[in-house]
Amino acid sequence: MELALPGQIIEYDCRPAAPGAASEIAGATHTSTIPRPLRVVQWNIERGYQLDAVIETLERLDADILCLQEIDICNQRSGNTNHGQLIAERLGLNGGIAIEFQELASPCRTAAQQGGGLHGNAIYSKYDMRFRIVEHEHQPFNWPRDGSLLGEPRLGRRCTLVAEVAVPKGPPILAYSAHFECFTGITGRAGQLCDLLQDSRESVDAFPHQIIFGDFNTFAHSLARLSPKYAHGWHRFRTLGMTEAEWWIKYMLSWYPEDGSINRRLEDEGLPPELRFSTKDLRAAVNPGWWEPFDAVKDITISNHAGLMTAKADWAFVRQMKVLKHWMENRSFARTGATAQLSALDMVFAGNCRVIKHICC
Repeated sequence: MELALPGQIIEYDCRPAAPGAASEIAGATHTSTIPRPLRVVQWNIERGYQLDAVIETLERLDADILCLQEIDICNQRSGNTNHGQLIAERLGLNGGIAIEFQELASPCRTAAQQGGGLHGNAIYSKYDMRFRIVEHEHQPFNWPRDGSLLGEPRLGRRCTLVAEVAVPKGPPILAYSAHFECFTGITGRAGQLCDLLQDSRESVDAFPHQIIFGDFNTFAHSLARLSPKYAHGWHRFRTLGMTEAEWWIKYMLSWYPEDGSINRRLEDEGLPPELRFSTKDLRAAVNPGWWEPFDAVKDITISNHAGLMTAKADWAFVRQMKVLKHWMENRSFARTGATAQLSALDMVFAGNCRVIKHICC
């Protein structure tokens, strides 16, 4: 197993004949488009419990860029195999995996949770990439201290993988693959969203074309409100009648630079003084032009407890991209073992496109 620690990146380039960069990754001035629409995929593969079926699905889709979460590397629960390397090898792709956690082997874990290896998020592509990590300032759950209380002792913290993708005959794309905290409430995940909004906005001059994909775990509503394990804090019951995804749209994703440098809608939400978002977060919570073709209410990506608990937990944001087609797969969860639906998009570049504002709830 590769010697890697949480916060580090493991890279594999398994393309049959790795091409050279078709364009400069930084500061590219090309404006032509690729020969066909760019196909991109977002999917939490849930530790690759049924990796063969996951890979068969991805192989059929033949995407140009894959953003995947929950990549297991040499954990007992997933066969002690390196899923990060296997996906790159079997699909013939270039890839990077950001290591979030070292999964500690422990008698407090069940067989289905048993660790011993590494765990993280990945970006794969047919093209050259350069990687970095966003170290989230907001860490609403302390895994090294409290992971054992959940039967999952681990070392590390949440981080997001970022790749500069050199797309042939086109400008570079900045791609994010994120996995936000599950064991928190709306406020905790809103902080992690602020981290990405800030990074994205700081990158738009060099990389105006962006995809921000990930499992953001936006499900602190419905039955989850009954469990402080999954939905705690002030928003737990104060957002009744609204899903977490709808809250995101209303209070965070519908505030744009032309509305002001501070998100006044989030500032005026009504939180008690001691719980209000910091000025730094209010400045970060400004949408730099992200939009999503899927419906925040109708296009659910997870369904639990016989359909009584549903949510749009996975997101596929784009910036200055025109989406020609979008769809979901993996509706038969039993086949792949991944309980999240896969989001796929076909898209082309759009220069200086007008921001399409979200409709406030």
